[in-house]
Amino acid sequence: MGWSKKAEIPPAPEPEPTWQDALNKPAFDWMPELSVIELTLLSIFMTFLLGTWMYGRSTPMKKKAVLNMAALNRVNIFKECFLGYVNAGMLEPIMAIASSEYDVTWHSLFINACQLLGLFSWLYLLSDAFDMTDTQQAFVYWDRVTAQGTLKDLPAWLKKSSKKTEAAGLTGSFSRDLSLWFMLACSCMAVCGVVGHRDVIHSHALIVLWAVLHHQARNATAWRGTGYFHTFFAPSAALLPLEYCLNLIDQEMIGDESGLEDLGKFREFIADQTGVWLDIEA
Repeated sequence: MGWSKKAEIPPAPEPEPTWQDALNKPAFDWMPELSVIELTLLSIFMTFLLGTWMYGRSTPMKKKAVLNMAALNRVNIFKECFLGYVNAGMLEPIMAIASSEYDVTWHSLFINACQLLGLFSWLYLLSDAFDMTDTQQAFVYWDRVTAQGTLKDLPAWLKKSSKKTEAAGLTGSFSRDLSLWFMLACSCMAVCGVVGHRDVIHSHALIVLWAVLHHQARNATAWRGTGYFHTFFAPSAALLPLEYCLNLIDQEMIGDESGLEDLGKFREFIADQTGVWLDIEA
């Protein structure tokens, strides 16, 4: 009795890849955690940050602004909390990179390097924004040496610098704004699943701290006509004007006997250097 051979059933054809499948594919073979759609969103976000910075640079400063002294005192106090966290978090990325027991991958190396650069950038920005020595020196030269800018005949050995040198940074500084952008990049990497959220805890924490500091700085004074949203993504535009304002809480700068006169003089100095006239709420 013969046996008939059953016909083999051909395998089912593989379904055609959809556009959703193409977007969910890994963007790079060496980074399978990052999909095409996530890379696209990251690129759009970075383009948005650059566009925000360029918008701020092209928008002129306000001619008149309000300074709230009570809010200025609060932002000056909270900055100590911010600086304390920055100083405390500085060592961890260095130890993670240098430790022989740490499993260094390019993911962890990139994230720790970004966090370290971000922490250094925050330290530089906060130190510059809350340091009054440069504006005090400029005021002394403006008031006593050049007679409030009216004395033009200076000795050959004394050169007068341009007003734009210091005030130019008030419109926004790309290098200082990187302090926030480095942190945002690390947090985005965690959201995309490239690294864990515990690996970028400093980035998350500093973004929250900046949200608080930014709100307090805006309550103290805002010299840009670009709005709340812009100055959040451009920390230098929100913080650098404070180095002029903080002199007004210094008793030596206001004076002992003629405080109102000295206050008015320093207000004129700020307007001469930056073009912004302050209305002071004390």
